[in-house]
Amino acid sequence: MGAESKIVEKQIDDLKDYTDTVAAVHLLKEVVTGGAVVTVGSAKDSIDLENSKKDPKIGNVVKAILAKAGKPGEAKSQWVEKEDHKLHLEAAITIGGAVYTVDMTYDGLKEDKQEYTVNITSKLNAEVSRGKLFFDPSQAATVKLIYDKEGDLRAVTKQGLSVETKSFIPHAYQTEILAKFYNSLKEGKEQRLAVMGTGSGKSIVMAGIAQAVGRTVMIVPDKTLVDQQSLETQKMLGAGVVNGNKHTPSVFTLETIKRNVDVEDWDKLAELDIQEIKKYFASVIADTSEDHFDQIVLQAEHPLFKYIADEIKDSMVLIDESHRHTFNDEDAQILKGLKDRNSILALTATPTSKLYDLFPGEPLDDLSLGAAIELGTIRPIQPEVAYLVEKDLVTQAVAHYFDDYYLEEGMNGYTDPVELKEEIKKADTGIEDSVAEQQAIEQALELNRIRCQRNMGFSDDKATRDKLAAIYQNIANGDVATIEQYQAQVAEYRRDSEIKAKLQLAKKFNSAIDRETIEKDVPVRAVDLKKDIDKEQQKDIQRTINSYALALVFNEKPTDLAEKDRTHKLEEYLKEWDQHISKYKIKNDEIHDLFLSKLKECEEKNRVKLDKALEKLGAPISKLPAEQKDAIVKLILDRAEAMVANIKASQPISDIVTKAAPVDLKALKATESYATAIDMGTDPSTIGDQLAQIEVGLRTHIVADQVIATGVSIRDILNVQIINTNSPVIESDINVINGILSGPQATGRCVRNKDVEARAQQYIDQRYEGKGLILTVEEIIHPKDSAAKTREVMLNREKQAQAEEQAIIRIQSVVRGYQTARLFQQYKPLPHDIKKLQDDLKLAQERLDDTKKSLETKGKIKEKFVELAKAEGELSLIPGRKIGQALPPEFARNPFFYLQWVRESLMRPILGLEQSETGQEAVNKIEQEIKELKVEETKLEKLIQEGTSSLKKMQETKEQLEDKLGVKQEMTL
Repeated sequence: MGAESKIVEKQIDDLKDYTDTVAAVHLLKEVVTGGAVVTVGSAKDSIDLENSKKDPKIGNVVKAILAKAGKPGEAKSQWVEKEDHKLHLEAAITIGGAVYTVDMTYDGLKEDKQEYTVNITSKLNAEVSRGKLFFDPSQAATVKLIYDKEGDLRAVTKQGLSVETKSFIPHAYQTEILAKFYNSLKEGKEQRLAVMGTGSGKSIVMAGIAQAVGRTVMIVPDKTLVDQQSLETQKMLGAGVVNGNKHTPSVFTLETIKRNVDVEDWDKLAELDIQEIKKYFASVIADTSEDHFDQIVLQAEHPLFKYIADEIKDSMVLIDESHRHTFNDEDAQILKGLKDRNSILALTATPTSKLYDLFPGEPLDDLSLGAAIELGTIRPIQPEVAYLVEKDLVTQAVAHYFDDYYLEEGMNGYTDPVELKEEIKKADTGIEDSVAEQQAIEQALELNRIRCQRNMGFSDDKATRDKLAAIYQNIANGDVATIEQYQAQVAEYRRDSEIKAKLQLAKKFNSAIDRETIEKDVPVRAVDLKKDIDKEQQKDIQRTINSYALALVFNEKPTDLAEKDRTHKLEEYLKEWDQHISKYKIKNDEIHDLFLSKLKECEEKNRVKLDKALEKLGAPISKLPAEQKDAIVKLILDRAEAMVANIKASQPISDIVTKAAPVDLKALKATESYATAIDMGTDPSTIGDQLAQIEVGLRTHIVADQVIATGVSIRDILNVQIINTNSPVIESDINVINGILSGPQATGRCVRNKDVEARAQQYIDQRYEGKGLILTVEEIIHPKDSAAKTREVMLNREKQAQAEEQAIIRIQSVVRGYQTARLFQQYKPLPHDIKKLQDDLKLAQERLDDTKKSLETKGKIKEKFVELAKAEGELSLIPGRKIGQALPPEFARNPFFYLQWVRESLMRPILGLEQSETGQEAVNKIEQEIKELKVEETKLEKLIQEGTSSLKKMQETKEQLEDKLGVKQEMTL
C-alpha cells in the first residue's frame, strides 16, 4: 500500500539527488572551516587501521587524519592528472564524526563557469555521532559543482537547484533524517515515524523534503502552525535558485477552498456542497485545478479536513505534531487512510502508543530535545524541578521566577572574568592584582546574570493559571501587599544563586576557594521587584527598537541583532560601524566594499522608505494591537531616521542606540499588559495580539493551557514555568499540561535560539512523586534517555487510565444493584406518559394548524370589510341616505357614486352583515378576533415547543433507564 510505484521511484531519485547535493555542500563547509583534507591514500590507511579493531573509534581516525592534514594549497592537497586526462583532487573529510573520501574531477569550462564532478564515498564502518550524511558502509554520491568567475562555488541538483554554503538548507543533522528517509523509501518502507524534539527543526525538515521532491502535502494541527509552516516553506523554497531563477512558492490552504467553491452556508454544509468541495480538492491534488499550487499545507483541525482527507493520494505527505492525530478514533482512521494511499513522514516530539501502533518498528530517527541541545543547535536549558504541597505551587513559582540564574563557562554570551581582569589591568596599569581580580568577578557576575525574563507559564488548571497571572500583574502594578509577600524570600534565593555563581568565577583565579569564604562577602541584598520588572521591560523594548532600527539601516535581520544585544556583542558591532562611518565620504577607499555599499544605500533612505521596509518585515510588529503598533513603529522609525541622518553626516551612531531615552511603559501599555492568562477558549485574535506583544517586550508573562504549548516559537522567551497540579484521574485529553505530551512541548518554548541559556521551572504536586505519571524537565532534556522516559511515563498514564476505568465499572456494577428498584419505578410510567404526551402534542398541533388557517381566512375577510367600509364612507356623503337604501335619482347618474353603491349592495349579503351593521364596525370586530387568534397561536407554538422538548427528555430518560436496567424497548409493563 502507499503511493503509486512510479511516484515513489521519483520521490526516491529526487530525495537522493537533494541529500547528496546538500551533503556535498556540508562537506565543502568542513574543508573551508576545518581544513580536514588529506590525500586519499593517507585517509584510507587510517580508516583501515581503525576498522580492523574490535571496537573502532571515530575519535582515533579523526586524530590520525588531522595529524596528517594539510591545508588547501599545501603540497599534500594538490590536483593530479589521471588516465581520463582530467585533474583529480583526492581527499578525506570528516563531518559529524563520520569520514568520507572525496574524488573531485575538473570537467572544464562552460559559459565562463568551471564545472566539477565530485564523487563522495562513506568509509567508516563504526556507528558515529549525529550529523552523518550517509548510512551504508560504502554509499556513494556523485554531485555536480559549478565555480563562477565571481568566485562563488555551488552544487547543483539534477532539477537545477543551486546550493551553496550560505543557502537556506537543512543542517547536517536534519539532512541525516532526509537521507534516512531516502533509504527507507528505497527499502519499500514508505510510511515512517520520526521523533524530533521541540526546537530541533521539524518545519525545516518538512521544507527540505519539499525542496527535494517538489510538491508535498503538509498536515499540521492548527491555524497558527499552518501560518508558520507556510511562511517557513515559502522562505526556504523562495530562497532557492532553480535554473538561475528565484520563485516564491504558492501555498494552498483549506481557506483557499472557500474562495473557489460556491457554498451558500459554510456552517451548514449540504451533501451537494461536500461533493463539490471534494471534487475541487481532488483537482488540486491532481494539479488540474485552474490555479496551480506549489505546496499544500492543511490544518487537521479545520472543519473541512475530514471531508477532503480521502482525496489525498499518490503524494508525499508530511505530518507535523503527528501525535495530535491519534487522540480519537476518527483522527486515527484518517491517518491510517493516508498511510494506505501515500508516502508519509510523520514527525512528533511526543509519540503516543497509538502512533507507535500506526507506525510499527523503530522510529526513522529519534532526536530528543536533549540531543538537540547537545548538538548546539538550540539553547541549553537550566532545569529546576520541585515537588511541593498544593498550596505552595503558585507561590514558589513566583518566588523562583524572580530568582536570578547565571550563564556558565562555555555558554554563548558568557563573560570570562580572566579576560575582564586583563582588560581592567590594561586600562589601569597601576591597579593591584587582587583589586583587578575582584572587579573582574563583580563585573562578570553582572554580565552573566539573567533576571525577570519573558516567561511562558503552563497549567491545565484554570484557577492556577488565573492566580499566577494575577500575582505577576499585581507586582507589575506596584501592589504593596503582593510585593511584600515575596521580596524577602526572593532576596534569600538571589543570595544563594549569587554565592554559587561567584564561587565558580572565583575558582578561575583560586581553585582552592570554598563556599564559606564566598558567603562572607555576599550579603542579603535589598530587592525591589517593581523596579526589576520595569528595568527588564525597558531592556526588552529597547532591544526591539534597536534591532529593528539597525535592521532597516543596514539591511540585516532583527533577530541577529537582538542576539548580539543579548550576548553583549552589540556595542562592539556599533563601534565597528562607527569606525567606518567616521571615514565615510572622507576616506571611502579605506572602507571595505561590504560596509561602504551599505553606507551609500543610506543616502537614498528616508522615513517613507524606512516605513515601507519595516512593513515588509511583517510580524511581530505587524500583529500588534493598532495603538501599540503605531507607537512602536514611531519609536523604530525615529531611531532609524536619526541613524541615517548621522551616517549621511559621517557622525557615529552608537550613542543613538546605547544612550536612547527610556520609553514610557504606561503610555505603551506595557505595565498593564505585563501578565495574562489564556486558554483554549480565548479568541484566536486575542492570542495573536498577546504573542506579538510578548515577542516585542510589551508583555512579559503569558500563562496558558495547551493552546500555545506547541507550535509557538519565540526567540526571546528565556523562561518557562510548568505547574503540575494534582488530578484525581488521568485526563481524557492526553495533550493537557498535566499529561505527557505538553511537558516536552511546553519546555521547548524557550529553546528557539542558541544564543544564551534558558530556564525551565517545574513545580509538581507532591502527590505525584514516585508514581511515574509526570515527565520532569530533567528527563525531557536528557540527551539519551528522554525518548525512552517519555514513552515509559506515557504507558504508565495509559495503564493508570485503564485501571481507573475498570474501577468505575466495578463501582457502577455495585451501585446498579442498589439502584435497580428505584430506577424501575422511574421507568414504569414513562411509556404511558410519553404516549399521552405524543397524543396531546398531535392535538395541539392540529389546533395550531386550524388557528393559522383561521388567521389566514380572517385576514382575507378583513380586506373585504375594509373595502366595504371605504365604499360606505364614500356613500355617506349623500345627504339623508341610510346604509342599504337605494341612491337618490340625482346621484344615481353619477358613475362614482353608482359604483360605490353596487359594491355595497353586492358585498353586504356576501359578508353576512346585519342590516344596521356598518362595514367599519365589522372591521373593528374582525381585527379583535385576529388579535385573539394571534395570542392563541403564540401560546400554542410555545406549548408545542415546550412539550416537544419535554418529550425528547422523557424519551432520552427512557432510553437511559432501559440501558441501565437492561430493559428492551418493546417490553410491555
